[in-house]
Amino acid sequence: MKMVMRWFEKLERLILFIAQAAIFIMMFLITADAVSRYLFHQSIIGVYEFTERYLMISAVFLSMSYVMKLDGHIKLDLFIDRLPKKVSSVFNLLFLLLGAAFVFCIGYQGMIVTYDAWVNNITGTGLIPWPVWLSYIWVPIGAYLFTLRLLLQFIEIFFREFTEQEKSIKQEGIL
Repeated sequence: MKMVMRWFEKLERLILFIAQAAIFIMMFLITADAVSRYLFHQSIIGVYEFTERYLMISAVFLSMSYVMKLDGHIKLDLFIDRLPKKVSSVFNLLFLLLGAAFVFCIGYQGMIVTYDAWVNNITGTGLIPWPVWLSYIWVPIGAYLFTLRLLLQFIEIFFREFTEQEKSIKQEGIL
């Protein structure tokens, strides 16, 4: 399991680097566009569309898994914190599985839409006809990576809880 987690975290860091690069490019392009509007009274063609349809999507979807690793997603702790530890662990495991199933469905649908856009050579409607599949591809990549993160966390928590329970049963002399 440790080897799988190590491999996955390396992949996750690579994908996070791509998300960070997208944010940096977005920052650079928007700044250059603002300077161009101010100095030359002319915006750079395609910056808005490229930023909105490609860079923002990649930044959001490619960083979801890493944010989950940091436990940075929004969650409602008001109810869960008041439950006993074992019950809250069961809820946590259930939420991880439901979240993985939901995000997998998003990734699957994103994969279908990406494939359709690629096969049909669909392009954007802006001044520059960007291929739309290059925008859509980030959704399944990010969603499947996030699904793997949720499943790996489920496995990790499940086995940690199971081994703790087994140790406490052995200490009490039941087994």
